[in-house]
Amino acid sequence: MKKLIFLFLFMPTILLAQLDVPNRGFVSTTPAATWEEGLISGNGTIGANVFSRPLDETVIFTHERMFLPMGAPTMPPDQSVRLFEIRRLIDKGLYRQATQLQFDLSGQQSFMYPDPFVPTFDLGITMNTDSEIRDYARSVNFETGETLVHWTDKNGSYDRRLFVSRADGIAVMKISGSKNGLVNCELRLKRRMPSDKLRYNYVEGTAKRFSSHIKDVKIGAKDNFLTYEHSFTQAYPGSVQKVEGTAGVKLVGGKIETTRESIIVTGADEVLIIIDLDLLYDPNISVMAEMQETIASSKMDYQSLLNSHRAIHGEMFNRMKLDLGGGDDRQKTTEELFEISTMEDVNKALIEKEFDAARYNIISCTGELPPTLQGVWAGTFVPDWASDFTHNGNVPSALAAMLMGNNPELMLAYTSYIESIVPWLEINAKHLFGSRGVVLPSRSTTNGYNNALAGSFAGGFWVGGAAWAAHFFYDYYLYTGDESYLREHAIPFMEKCALFFEDYLYEGPDGKFIFSPTQSPENTPGNSKSQGSFNATMDIAVAKELLINLIDASNKMNVNLDKINTWKTMLGKMPDYMIDENGMIKEWLTLRLDNNDAHRHSSQLYPLYDGMPQEIAESPELQAAFKNSIIYKLDKHWRGKRSGFMSFGLVQLGQAATSLGEAEIAYECLQHLVNRFWLSNLASMHNHKTLFNMDISGGMPAVIIKMLVASEPGRIQLLPALPKAWDKGRIEGVLCRGQVEVKSLEWTPSGLKVNLFSAKKQTVQLDVYGKTISVKLPAGVEVDVVRKINH
Repeated sequence: MKKLIFLFLFMPTILLAQLDVPNRGFVSTTPAATWEEGLISGNGTIGANVFSRPLDETVIFTHERMFLPMGAPTMPPDQSVRLFEIRRLIDKGLYRQATQLQFDLSGQQSFMYPDPFVPTFDLGITMNTDSEIRDYARSVNFETGETLVHWTDKNGSYDRRLFVSRADGIAVMKISGSKNGLVNCELRLKRRMPSDKLRYNYVEGTAKRFSSHIKDVKIGAKDNFLTYEHSFTQAYPGSVQKVEGTAGVKLVGGKIETTRESIIVTGADEVLIIIDLDLLYDPNISVMAEMQETIASSKMDYQSLLNSHRAIHGEMFNRMKLDLGGGDDRQKTTEELFEISTMEDVNKALIEKEFDAARYNIISCTGELPPTLQGVWAGTFVPDWASDFTHNGNVPSALAAMLMGNNPELMLAYTSYIESIVPWLEINAKHLFGSRGVVLPSRSTTNGYNNALAGSFAGGFWVGGAAWAAHFFYDYYLYTGDESYLREHAIPFMEKCALFFEDYLYEGPDGKFIFSPTQSPENTPGNSKSQGSFNATMDIAVAKELLINLIDASNKMNVNLDKINTWKTMLGKMPDYMIDENGMIKEWLTLRLDNNDAHRHSSQLYPLYDGMPQEIAESPELQAAFKNSIIYKLDKHWRGKRSGFMSFGLVQLGQAATSLGEAEIAYECLQHLVNRFWLSNLASMHNHKTLFNMDISGGMPAVIIKMLVASEPGRIQLLPALPKAWDKGRIEGVLCRGQVEVKSLEWTPSGLKVNLFSAKKQTVQLDVYGKTISVKLPAGVEVDVVRKINH
């Protein structure tokens, strides 16, 4: 730890402050004006958002399964017997009528979001002092998950620390002063008051659906414990019925006075607060006494609790490290780094810190469930887009670095969630398309029904979601080599995805399959007025990838031998990729539908999100078309003074650029991501400096890693998309497909050195500086490879 000395303008006076700067973390000098600017900590299950206001603090607590019940799920009625009508309308070019017909058959009054992700309650802390504040700073230590708020007044200095423990499943806070008897405060648990406004209400009826549904709020204080509970007016069988939370308070010195709803602390040296919360599915079985007993019997020692948590969280976080030469700038505040970083000269220390922050954010918000749009943090009862699992782009972006970023266990949260909603996905396939198998909707939380459709939103036509999910199932196996997982989880889910396409696809006059109906996520063809369409490039690409992977997996495990020829025949009937008159890859593989490349999504780039299929690798023309599409979208949305909308769109462009080896294009995507989509608390945003969102916390590290290391089983590419701005650097802990870890990769203008570790004995092909070499890797032994550049 080093000491940071900086000038801080707080109140009207410039003051000098000192604070320990985490080796991997950040310091900020601005408290939160809104919940989106708070310091975040989490253990995957419980999230804490610290406003970091010295005298009037708020900490919002959340639970990963706190989806506000909005009434029983709505099962899509069986409309499959009328699928032929929808297809006939599409064949005639009546796309809007086809979309409207499916919506009318759904029986819905409007587009329906799933149960939204919302907060549980707040911890309020009022410091009893009227002194002027100076020397304010706040920080997060990524290695420990610890937030810190520091300030000074005329009586002394104060620290308020918090973390959420992976070891003990609780949140822990300590308030301390620079001398004995300094801490005077009032503590209470409070209801998080709902808002009634949405920033992005694209679908009529959304705000009404997300109005508050909280009842029976009870707040209390007794025997050194604060308590909170509330129920829900629209709970339904199987939903959460009640929230219970408690906070135990222990003092070093001083005294406690308990009121009806709060605890007042006077003259304490130190205050320790342990917070626990749970969701009840049976409202008649309280866990309050159990939680309080657990708190009372715990160590009640801050440092011991932190050490237990750090042993787990720190090991997960420290598996990776990026060093681009940030140097002394690493000691600057985030405000200072954003001030000096420009598009022309992106600050390297800022890149490093955001890389660390992104990984910290995803680790902290992944528990039994994958990250929602907001991870495991929430501040409002009307979150944008319900803060749900948005599968048509957002969730995959949040997942993008889990495997290559050396946290493969986090991916199991996603795959197990997908498995848990399979019964709903099977109903989608049967009722909407008359098919076996599964259809994943564009959005879900507590169930998997596809209600994300309207007359103007063809979400009911999107059929590529489940196969996209299958990519991550199979990729988990490729990275880990876990054959039990492949046999028991990946192959069974992939088989369900294949079953759907076996029933859904039909041949056109040319013998090629027709994908109808489809939606290219949220986009409308340039010569149409409806998202309803056919032969969306993404759906075809994911179907191809699915069948190729399923054939490989089946051969590996010696299963499905009677089905492989069927799948090979299906692959032979897939439509070919097409290039439009502007030299860009077509988003619909038909001459009847024109591209709309100005759209924020880049779904047609799916084949290059995470590698390059053989048919594209063998076609310079296709590679050029994909490149042209990326350049056009950068120019349309991001270059010049455009602030851009939807940060994960940049992730998609960056992922595709790295797969093409286009280093400078990938770096241009990164320039925007680094400078435009983070706040001083190093939480990532969906839009330019606004709208708290975890998409690029997964996606941005993936782009950076892919610029430096790319892999497929038996082959590793080193520095495949290294930009000119990074003439030297080091990355540690990249996981590769084939059970290989790049322990370290260090490069300079004269060459590179890589340290490889394989979990099994194998020979890999190493692509470096345009040449390929074979490297023998013994099992469990690190191997160094050094390559020089011949000038």
